[in-house]
Amino acid sequence: MYGVADLRQLLYPREFRIAPPPWSADLSALLGQLAQQAPAVRGTEADAASPAVSVEFLADVCTGLWRLRQRMFQPGTDRPLDEMKRAYRHLESTWDALTQAGVEIIDHTGVPFDAGLALKVIAYQPLPDVSRERVLETLKPTVYFRQERLQMGEVIVATPEVTAVESDQDRSART
Repeated sequence: MYGVADLRQLLYPREFRIAPPPWSADLSALLGQLAQQAPAVRGTEADAASPAVSVEFLADVCTGLWRLRQRMFQPGTDRPLDEMKRAYRHLESTWDALTQAGVEIIDHTGVPFDAGLALKVIAYQPLPDVSRERVLETLKPTVYFRQERLQMGEVIVATPEVTAVESDQDRSART
């Protein structure tokens, strides 16, 4: 088998050509062993690209894009910060491409919480101004691909604060 360097030597007159280095028997045997092991190595690469790994990868990419998007917004609005407007356009085009491909990234912040929702609650936080349980903060968004959930959202839920008077009334009502 000729390499590019060997073929390049044919461009020169015979007396100026450099002979290819001779292969030792050890090197030939080593190359033969590597050639036999190559299909096994290719098999492990195929395993690394299995659908399960691709699903995790897609969920991680979506989570990263969601976090990036959250950092670009002005606090309390859906408008990007002035210094982020140019980068935000590129993020939005990527977000739209994912949406067109069937990916849905859901931020649950501010949504009323119900125990039946498919969300992983990381913590409950009692707050005085809350009358009903609400999602206070989304730590990881829920990611769907063609209506199939790839990643369950992780949230912190705000709960109504229980005062000492209410807890005494609850105890007396139970007895």
